[in-house]
Order: sequence, then C-alpha cells, then structure tokens
Amino acid sequence: MIFKAIIVAIWAGLCALDQFGPHLGFRKPLLAGVVVGILLGDPMQGLIIAGTLELVWLGTNNVGAYQPPDVISGSVVGVAIGILSGGGEATGVGVAIPVALLVQQLSMIVMTTNVSLVHAADKIVQSGEFGKIDKLQYLGGLAFFLSRAIPVFIAVWLGAPAVEAVLAFIPKYMLTGLTVASKIIPAVGIAMLLSMMLKKNMWVFLVLGFALATFLKVPTIGIAIFALVAAVLYDIMMNNEGRVDSSKEDDDTHVVIADGEGEFDL
Repeated sequence: MIFKAIIVAIWAGLCALDQFGPHLGFRKPLLAGVVVGILLGDPMQGLIIAGTLELVWLGTNNVGAYQPPDVISGSVVGVAIGILSGGGEATGVGVAIPVALLVQQLSMIVMTTNVSLVHAADKIVQSGEFGKIDKLQYLGGLAFFLSRAIPVFIAVWLGAPAVEAVLAFIPKYMLTGLTVASKIIPAVGIAMLLSMMLKKNMWVFLVLGFALATFLKVPTIGIAIFALVAAVLYDIMMNNEGRVDSSKEDDDTHVVIADGEGEFDL
C-alpha cells in the first residue's frame, strides 16, 4: 500500500506542476484519474470514476487569482480510494470532494507564501545576480509539488478517515475565513480580465458576446465558435492592414545619389 501511495502522490505532484507549467491537460480530472487507474492496474474503473468527477467539476476553473477546490488532488485520491477500497464510483466521489476542499486551503497558503519569492526575486534583480532567480522558481515549483503530493500520499495511505480527521482538526473560523477569501478573489480576477478586454477596440467584442448571450440566447459553445471566427477574421484584417502600411512606406522611400553634376532620386 505504501508503494502505491508513493507513486500516486508523485503523479499528483506532477499534475500540479502541469497546472502551472506546460498545461498538457493532466490537471483535468479525466486525464489525472485515468492515469491513476493505470498505475493501480484498473484503468476501466479509473476511467469511470474520473469521468464522473470531470462532470462534477466541469465548471470549476481558475479566474484570475481565485483558487477553486483542487480538482487534481480530489480526482487522484478519489480514483485511488475508489479502486483500492473496492467501493467504486460512489466511494471515489465521496472522498474526492473533501480532499479537494482540504487541498484548496493548502494551495491558498502556498500561493500566499510564494509571494515572498517574488519579492526576493526583485531584490536579486537589483543586485544583478540573475542566476539566482532560477533557484527561486524551482523552490516555488517544489512547494506546489509537495502541496499536492503530501496530502495525496496521506489520504491514499491512511484512507478517507484521515481526510475527515484533518478537516475536523482545522479550526472552523480558519476554514470560514479562507472560504470567504476564495469567494472575494474572483472579483479581482474578473476585473483583470475586463481591464484587458476593454483596451483599444476590444470592448466591441465583449459587447457583442453579451448581446448574443442575453438577447439572442446563443449557448456558450455557439458564442465560443463565433468568437473564434471573429478572432481569425480580425487577425487577418490587422495583418493585411500592416502589409498595406509597409508597402506605402516602401513606395514613399527613395534614395538620393549625389555626384559632382547633381542629385538623382531612385
């Protein structure tokens, strides 16, 4: 059991790094859970539990600095416990949700403490020792890795009662404060997104999307497809405008050659 807990914990840590790194998709419940099923020798059961958790957390996304329940650890532990205990889908979902809520609090603590690394990097830049910044990046990545790997190892090794015991041990006021903070932060994230969308001529696309959703009742997928086409057309028009401007500059450019008898324009 301890060996299985270790390999599952390592996988959870790697999925966390993918969330903040290459974005290969392993941070999603479906892919993260399926790999756990493969590691534990039951990929079919892993696919069933992971697919259910994908539907449960389908609308869970990071908006700006908002940190939602950690679907990585929840999915990994849910699939692992569901397979190892033989409880299947019901047990997996029942364990995944409290684990995701617990690691959500840990993740917020890690992200808060990692801010100190940013301030340390600012000081390094001022001193000119740029090579030390890489060490801070590795240190931050290690913190994210351990914030998923350690809880997952404990949960898989000791089982669901360990997760419930940890949640019961944490003071209620602390969980309440972190939960309230996690609900306030989305306003900051939305404000950051709007500040980018309202620059220059981008506001017209925001208004168009709002009108399609509100007055024409176009579903989200339809708006996404329309937005993709609009973005491609906008990019084509901007590139063509850039080519026209550059050709005008080329036409207006001339070279003056002077010799002893006069000047000639080329």
